[in-house]
Amino acid sequence: MPGWDDGYVTDVPYTTNFYREITPVWLATACLLLGQRAPDLTRPFRYADLGCGHGFTALIVAASHPQAEVWGFDFNPAHVEWATRLAAAAGLDNARFVETSFADLAARAETALPAFDFMVAHGVASWISPENLKLMLDVIRQRLRPGGLTYLSYNVTTGWSGMVPLRRLMWMLTDASPARTDLAAAGALDFIERMRQAGALFFHGNPRVDSRLDDIRRQDPRYIAHEYLNRDWHPLMFADMAEAMRDTRCNFVGSATLSENVDALSAPDTMLPLLGEAADQVLRETLRDFAGSQSFRRDMYRRGLAPIGGSEHAALLDEMVLAPLGQTVPDPITFSTPVGTVTGRPEIYRPLFDMLAGGVLTLRQIREAPPYAGRPLGELLQAITLMIAGGYAHPVRPDGITAPAREAAHRLNQVLALENIHGGDLPRLAAPLIGSALQVDLLETLMVGELLAGLKPTLPNLTLAVMSALERSGRNIQREGKPVTDPDEIRSMAGDIAQRFLDRRMPVLHMLGILEPPRPA
Repeated sequence: MPGWDDGYVTDVPYTTNFYREITPVWLATACLLLGQRAPDLTRPFRYADLGCGHGFTALIVAASHPQAEVWGFDFNPAHVEWATRLAAAAGLDNARFVETSFADLAARAETALPAFDFMVAHGVASWISPENLKLMLDVIRQRLRPGGLTYLSYNVTTGWSGMVPLRRLMWMLTDASPARTDLAAAGALDFIERMRQAGALFFHGNPRVDSRLDDIRRQDPRYIAHEYLNRDWHPLMFADMAEAMRDTRCNFVGSATLSENVDALSAPDTMLPLLGEAADQVLRETLRDFAGSQSFRRDMYRRGLAPIGGSEHAALLDEMVLAPLGQTVPDPITFSTPVGTVTGRPEIYRPLFDMLAGGVLTLRQIREAPPYAGRPLGELLQAITLMIAGGYAHPVRPDGITAPAREAAHRLNQVLALENIHGGDLPRLAAPLIGSALQVDLLETLMVGELLAGLKPTLPNLTLAVMSALERSGRNIQREGKPVTDPDEIRSMAGDIAQRFLDRRMPVLHMLGILEPPRPA
């Protein structure tokens, strides 16, 4: 008789990850760029994360959208306990986490749960049985409002075909081991390497698996366990997912991986004529997957399509606001895309980076600036798409920072700092301006926690805060991969860290609402 875990890894918790693509601001922006309406984020809305894991993304959404009702569903009690504890500690009364299976969710009475404006499932569809996938889609069919958005990410057959039998072997090896799954993973990978060294012809027939195995070995063992060592692991074709989604009365909108919505960035130039021949959407997306040897999709579906009219669409695009994220501008300016690294034209991207360095901007302000006068709007939208996808800019909440959002984010960020003091690995801070999280290093979360608790932002104070945080958390400063032990050198390096934080990070933290803005002198 199947166990309660239904073949899914539960002997080790999953990693505590954040996924920007499932936040409401990101999804709404992707819809806007594609000309489709999204739920109104200035009004109360409901958000459901199906298979939420530790619920880290749901916590960020709840903190940065206090007007929202955020639900996280996961069948692993350890995950639900962690998320519930952090929500309570941060006073996030709008976040609820429920331990449940897809079978139980699908069987609940209609009145047992509300209808949702957003329903997301990241990293679930390919890692559960076909029966559980059907049940998850039944939940979406039952609970998604008309006009609501759903997000489904999954492994794609076009990029995983060579790994399917090898992944099965990994599962067989670890299933036969008495060790905990994350510990058994290393032995499975070692055995596969011995097979390769012994000349197994499989590797000659599937040369791309070598680089895939190298990538796997660099991953956190907990990630390897949950990514590869469940009983069920099924890469999918877009056509099969689109067919299954028809029963939910949802229509495909596009990809939450923004660059994949631009043909020139998602397929080699030589494939573009073939994409152009495909009038059928399902065929076109399938060809795109073959063109880019796609291995992972982030699909967005809408409960009924609602195209935005031309003039209204142009006006809404003009109102879109972007915020810089404080990243160093690359030289040359390059971006990673599904077809490889592309280099941006300096006359387009350099002025855009320069303008964003000054703070938030509307698309209208960018479009009307001298460097872009007379240029096609599509060219500018492609540049902005790449800057958002590359993590250099982020769309802003339509109502900016509200006082409740700022306060809730501050509470959550203090909780995250405390978790990291106690050995956590949560290098993110809730950023209410963008309705998302800013990636930082762990020491920065600890300094932010001290500042939110009332520490004055001076170099001596922050230097001492860094040293105290290192001592309390049991961490150390490293040089060339080795711990620094000399007290004077530790103090000097802590001062350098604090100075960089004051000079480079503080302005971004103020702008994004992570810290209170400085008061006028």
